Amino acid sequence: MSSPRVGLLRVALAGVVALLVSQAWPLPEARGAYLAAGIALAFGALLIAGRPEILLREGLLRTVLDAVLISVLIAYTGGGGSPFFPLFLLAALGIIWIEDRAKVAVAAFALVGGYLAAAVVADPGSPGPPVLLRALFLALFCLAVGFLGSETHGLRKLAVGLSSALANEIDRVERDESLISKFEPVLKVLSLEGVLQWTAEAAHAMGGGSYAHVAALNGNHHRTVMQGDPDVCPSWWHPSIQRLVLWSCREGDTVRSEETIHGITGFMAVPVGPAEGERWGAVILGGEKFGAEEERALKLLAEGVAPALENAGSAPGGLDQLTGLPNRASLRRVLGRELSSGRALTALAVGLDRFRSYERIYGHAAGDALLRRIGNGLEEGRQRVFRHGDDEFVVVLGGTDQTRARRVAIAIRQLVLGETEKVTGNLDHSTVDAAVGYAFAEAGDEDLDLVLGAALRALQKAKSRQEGIAGFSTVPEAWAPEGSEGDERIVGVVKTLVEALEAKDPYIGKHLRAVSRVALRIGREISLSQEQMEALVNGALLHDVGKIGIPDQILHKPGRLSEEEYELIKQHPVLGVEILAPVKELTPALSVVRHHHERFDGKGYPDGLRGEDIPIVARVVSVADAFDSMIRARPYGYGISQEAAVQEIEANSGTQFDPRIVRALLEVVRDLEDRQVETAG
Repeated sequence: MSSPRVGLLRVALAGVVALLVSQAWPLPEARGAYLAAGIALAFGALLIAGRPEILLREGLLRTVLDAVLISVLIAYTGGGGSPFFPLFLLAALGIIWIEDRAKVAVAAFALVGGYLAAAVVADPGSPGPPVLLRALFLALFCLAVGFLGSETHGLRKLAVGLSSALANEIDRVERDESLISKFEPVLKVLSLEGVLQWTAEAAHAMGGGSYAHVAALNGNHHRTVMQGDPDVCPSWWHPSIQRLVLWSCREGDTVRSEETIHGITGFMAVPVGPAEGERWGAVILGGEKFGAEEERALKLLAEGVAPALENAGSAPGGLDQLTGLPNRASLRRVLGRELSSGRALTALAVGLDRFRSYERIYGHAAGDALLRRIGNGLEEGRQRVFRHGDDEFVVVLGGTDQTRARRVAIAIRQLVLGETEKVTGNLDHSTVDAAVGYAFAEAGDEDLDLVLGAALRALQKAKSRQEGIAGFSTVPEAWAPEGSEGDERIVGVVKTLVEALEAKDPYIGKHLRAVSRVALRIGREISLSQEQMEALVNGALLHDVGKIGIPDQILHKPGRLSEEEYELIKQHPVLGVEILAPVKELTPALSVVRHHHERFDGKGYPDGLRGEDIPIVARVVSVADAFDSMIRARPYGYGISQEAAVQEIEANSGTQFDPRIVRALLEVVRDLEDRQVETAG
């Protein structure tokens, strides 16, 4: 982030802090707090001005200054219990820009030590347990941020190293076209942003100069990536840069300019895209007088990345080598992108029946040819088609029209039969047939695993039907285990109760659904029975239903609860059981609702159960609830990282939580992280 923008944010934050202090602490009592806010305003102003340079270069200095100012503020506004403690967490984010590990340790020590010192100054009897817990949490947060920063710097150095290695290799073989072609398989698995970033870094390494810029203008994929000194690089919005890009794309050839922009003189733009038709954009170098060698290298690079850019929108994870369709990784990324944008859609899973028999009779080559024919036929229907498995495809449609979904499913089955008949000449026992399962994702559904899982479950159901077609909404997948058809009445009751809770607390709905998803995955990890899974997912969704009976002024109280208020909150498991008891179908879920606040060491509530006496489904939801509460952003959670949350849960394994469930959570989190990387990549 640029220093002026950081400075503006700091000035705004300091102003808000000063305003809050003025509302609660008079000047004579909080003189130091006002002084700290004033210095913070001046600090932000210096960053806006870009002076002195040491503040821009040295992340440790900025973090230490932040620690001192916040410590003074804390000391004059309540000490260890000051409401401004979260400012330490904001300051700790600055550690991510510090590369040296020793400096990271110094920054963390300054933050934690500053907080403890402020607490002692404000109250010589400190630090007590609450202060020490906050200090420990701050230290863990600093550790997590430092680890993230270390990983980020390592990846950056790796990228720079790869770009440098690429430049040396191209120089050694005189930038031969065959060398660029070697990178095409790698580029096909990168996202659009990854391709653009790689192209910018490679162009900078190959062509030299102080500035490299890749501007993609194709359709909805208007993206720009720059490589070089960010303080002098002219942005895409500069009229001269726009003119270079547009002129290069229109002419379809290299365009040069000797204009001086932001102190950089000499520019060259080379178009990216097919020789005929719409260009994808342009690669620009700046800062030197570029000759024929640089132009040749840039054209070679543009030709090499053009295929990857052409596929980046529809196949961000790459193409399947056999069929040429977007592959499974592309499906996950496209589906994740569609769901995150709030679009309703239909996912159709297509499975080929008797395909293995067909291959045994006609050979693998014939099987591969048939897969290509079917893939081409599906694409000709102007649908988004992905190869999902050896004999499976997934088709994604916009909207959730049941009639349209069945019509497309019927057409797909007819296409598969028709393509097989063209090859074999007749329909017999070796004819490949298709089963189609479809699932609807409404606007607001965000879990791509639920959508895909629902479509694949529908596919399995379709294989057992004579017509070969089945479908349902993804909603039952959220609270019914795999293999269950779900009970529409139960689903309706659960949805109604969750909506009632959301009416009291708008933030709780996402928390309940997230707890249900995590609990479902833990349940699968420890191989719970189908009956236990039903109790688990419904109980997870309804574990806080008793809060319907808690007064709003207590539920939404911003400060610490009194003992009487806390005792009332502790009644919500019992109230929840009373609410659900009349619904006999939800009887298995009552053990979750009543016991999700029991502790493994017997110190929980309402019954003080211990160890294995606590129902296992309640032990699972206890861990899932704690995990999501910690990682969920405020106001409903603590907003810490997954890693920090897992560490906290591990620290309480055997006391608050069942060690077996904690181990299962670790496996679930690792799997979720792998899937997130796959989707984002």
